[in-house]
Amino acid sequence: MTGPEPLPHDDSRDLDECLACHEPISAEQRFDHPLASVCLECLSEEQLLALESDLELAGTVQRTLLPPRELRHGGWEVTYLWEPHGAVSGDHIDLLVPANDDQPLHVLLGDVSGKGIAAALLQSHLHALFRALAPVEVSLSELFNRVGSLFFAATASNTFATFIGLRLFADGRAVITNAGHPRPLLNDRRGVRPVEDASLPLGAIDGVHYTERELVLRPGETLLLYTDGWTEPEVNDEEYGVGRAAAALRRHRDLPPSQLLAACRHDLEQFLDGADRTDDITMVALRRIL
Repeated sequence: MTGPEPLPHDDSRDLDECLACHEPISAEQRFDHPLASVCLECLSEEQLLALESDLELAGTVQRTLLPPRELRHGGWEVTYLWEPHGAVSGDHIDLLVPANDDQPLHVLLGDVSGKGIAAALLQSHLHALFRALAPVEVSLSELFNRVGSLFFAATASNTFATFIGLRLFADGRAVITNAGHPRPLLNDRRGVRPVEDASLPLGAIDGVHYTERELVLRPGETLLLYTDGWTEPEVNDEEYGVGRAAAALRRHRDLPPSQLLAACRHDLEQFLDGADRTDDITMVALRRIL
């Protein structure tokens, strides 16, 4: 299928100016489609249909890269919820399952800056980098060091991605590296609290050296990972926030992981009270079951 017919290239034009009408491209369109060279009003009906078809196809391709929604491995149960705001998502979720139970399971969650197709392309780039490098026998922090350097070298200076990775071992250990991502929530015998420790996002600057921290979870204890699409929605200038998120986890912590995520997601909907959300949402529940 062919896309919209390209317009003549002009190196001297203002990058925020439409090639067709020479008016500024709207800030909203620029935010959703940072590489757009023509405003939506200047596209023909045929071009708009082609663009819509391309977006739907991109969304289908992105969904084929998603891991199974629920799995058990090495004494862990992992479930996630993935909700794009539009046809495609800038949120990244992947589960790298080893061949043997005595090898660690990798859980990767990230959020690429920007929205729309541009963010989805960068998300796919990170998917490929982690998939290629994770099997190498290096520490989790070194994996992030290598991915961060490659991501910085391959992308624009204003591009970055918050990211968190975990290695889950059969003895209950969870090794965590956090690259500027929202702090996960831990539900253990002490209650519900954020897990501290984070560094700069991937791609923010070159040469970042990431670190690790280790937790040990007992049977029944849960880690909840999420992107900021869960905690940052606002109503009347009031943010949902980490406090409400932690309270939702505390209320519903005894539910099975899939029901836990649905209940926490519903708590946000009650807060929004019909208001529209403006971002992708991804949530991951990791529960120790042995």
